[in-house]
Amino acid sequence: MSTLPFELPDGYTPIVKEGDVVTPGQILAEFQGSVEEFVNVPEQLGVALKNAGKYIKKNPGETIEAGEVLAVRKNLFGKIQASITSEVGGTILRYERDTGNLIVQTDQMADMSHLISPVDGTVQLCNNKEIVIHTDKAVAGTRVASGTKGEGEIYVLKESFIENSSGNVIFYLDNNAVGKIILGNTFTRDVLIKGFGIGAAGFLGQSISDQDIEYLREKKITMPVMEVSPEAIATLLEMHGQKVILDAQTRTVIFLKA
Repeated sequence: MSTLPFELPDGYTPIVKEGDVVTPGQILAEFQGSVEEFVNVPEQLGVALKNAGKYIKKNPGETIEAGEVLAVRKNLFGKIQASITSEVGGTILRYERDTGNLIVQTDQMADMSHLISPVDGTVQLCNNKEIVIHTDKAVAGTRVASGTKGEGEIYVLKESFIENSSGNVIFYLDNNAVGKIILGNTFTRDVLIKGFGIGAAGFLGQSISDQDIEYLREKKITMPVMEVSPEAIATLLEMHGQKVILDAQTRTVIFLKA
């Protein structure tokens, strides 16, 4: 059995409780906030960013109606040369001096957002910060992950588990890895890039450096790559050939039914 922790973003409210049995696709928490409107003052008034703040007529916390004036630029004789009127009703949140954006929290509500359970399991912990699910249908990743989501059979790269073999692993990665989730001990950047090039569906390793993960993110490589614990490795080693979903964004490996 494994525990899958899900951190709750600010504003999310749990709708499950400890002890609840959950299934894939079930809503764990939800959020509904108001829509924020961004008004770029220097752009709309045609003024320099450093001077834009002095033209704003509303302060943070003030409520406004649609059609109210937010900012005005006048000439030396007091004649209005440019102005900004609000297209929505709401409340002034803040002015960002580094961007020139005046932020309005509108009266309009945003679409409801949900946090969804990816697995069967039981809610072990539930509070305003996180929800933890106890499950035998998945394992959780550890420190680092990049990419999005991939699906495929677990392919154990046995050579990576040989002591002092990390420099040679790349030579054992071949077309057998195409469309597979590669499981191994230590993966270097060269191995990950080769795997991406030949069409691997993802990588699960016990040791992947932060620098290599950051490199993949910078290159916008969507192939999922994730580091997992020795305990998770032990579980996954027994699953060679079994289909899984590797979700790097939620840092989970979900077991699919045979």
